[in-house]
Amino acid sequence: MLVAPLVSDLPKVEYAQNINVVDHIPVLWRLGLLDDQSAAAFLRMTVDGCTYERAVGRHLNTRFSDVYSIHRSLNTNDYLKRSHGDEGQPAMDRFNRAGRISSFITHYTLPMADLWFKTFPELKIIVTLRHPIDICYSWRSRGWVHRWGKDPLGFSPTTAVNGEPVPWFALDFAEEYLLLSPINRIVRCVLALNQMYDDALASLKETQKAQVETVVFERMATEPVGELKRLAAWLGTNLHPEMPVALARERVPRTLNIADRRAKLDEIAIDIKPELLEQLISASGDYETRWGLEALDHRK
Repeated sequence: MLVAPLVSDLPKVEYAQNINVVDHIPVLWRLGLLDDQSAAAFLRMTVDGCTYERAVGRHLNTRFSDVYSIHRSLNTNDYLKRSHGDEGQPAMDRFNRAGRISSFITHYTLPMADLWFKTFPELKIIVTLRHPIDICYSWRSRGWVHRWGKDPLGFSPTTAVNGEPVPWFALDFAEEYLLLSPINRIVRCVLALNQMYDDALASLKETQKAQVETVVFERMATEPVGELKRLAAWLGTNLHPEMPVALARERVPRTLNIADRRAKLDEIAIDIKPELLEQLISASGDYETRWGLEALDHRK
């Protein structure tokens, strides 16, 4: 919700689309409900269809309060004008001649990278990471553990295990998951996803690794210009001359107070099982070391 809107305002990059089915197809494939060929074809048709609709100005997200509303873009008028322009092949020819880069918000992409690269060999993936403690606190605050498979507005596919909904990323420890309290479920899932991402990145071919860039929330929040210049160079573009407007919109650069993270940990630690708390603290330390962040004194 920070990285995508800013990257979307780089020249040539389309303002990101948040399309549920683009997220769901890879999950169904990972669960074995779609074979490789069917999943790739379904994903390709969906992404191509959404790209075309964007090129002709159809189904634009015009809700002002949405993170991915085109009204937050630095190029709103350009998107709106498309609805009065060409359609069909002429519209796509214009889109392609301009070197436009279609972009989508996805969740958990890297563990499904095999399908994504099979479908789009030239795909580029920006992986966004955040401190594990902040993620756990955010999931708890948003009530995700209560919403998976139960909230019709959650739009997150789950599987049924012993009659209870279990998110796909908890299937390997489903029986354990069902016995855990809400906050322990969250911690267990965040730790599992971290491991999945590390394993997925390590398993990529060298050529594919060059098609993946990682951005950590903390750096984008505190050093946005440097991060955006790095991503722009990787995407073959540059910074928009009005980028300061986008930065102000997202309230960056900002100062991140480590005391806030300490308060989050203190609040949730009371209810976390000792062994999971130890693992969370270890993962947090690894994250801080890996990305050169100020270390939280976890002994307090």
